[in-house]
Amino acid sequence: MYLAWQEKFVTGMDTVDSQHMRLIAIINGLYRDIGEGRGEDAVLKIFVELRRYADVHFETEERLMKQHGIRGKDAAGHLAQHDSYRRGVNDLKLRHEAGEGLVPIQVLAFVSQWWQEHILTEDRVFEHLARVGER
Repeated sequence: MYLAWQEKFVTGMDTVDSQHMRLIAIINGLYRDIGEGRGEDAVLKIFVELRRYADVHFETEERLMKQHGIRGKDAAGHLAQHDSYRRGVNDLKLRHEAGEGLVPIQVLAFVSQWWQEHILTEDRVFEHLARVGER
C-alpha cells in the first residue's frame, strides 16, 4: 500500500498539490511503521496527524471553492466527502480505543483509498482553477 506521487494526482494548484504530497508522506509513514512492527504504537499519533492534516487541508479546499464561486451540488458533494472522511477516521479511532485489533491496517487501507479517490475525482475542480490562473 505504499503510495508514490504520480502525475495523475496533480491538480496544478500548488497549495493543494503540496498538501496532497504531505498526506502521502503520512500514509507512507504508517505503512513503514506497520511493516516494522510498530503499527499499534504509531496509530494514536497517526490519528492526531490525520485530523490535523484534514483540518488544514479541508479548510484550504473549502476556502478556494468559496473564493472561486464553486457552489451548489459541486460544493455540497465535495463537503459531504470531507465529512465522510472525518467520520471514517473517527470511527476507526473509536474502534482502536475499544481494543479492536488490526486498526492500523484498516486506517492505512481507508485513508489510502479515500484520498486517492478524492484526489482523482472531487479535487479535479482545482485543475480548472489552476488553468484559469490561480496557483
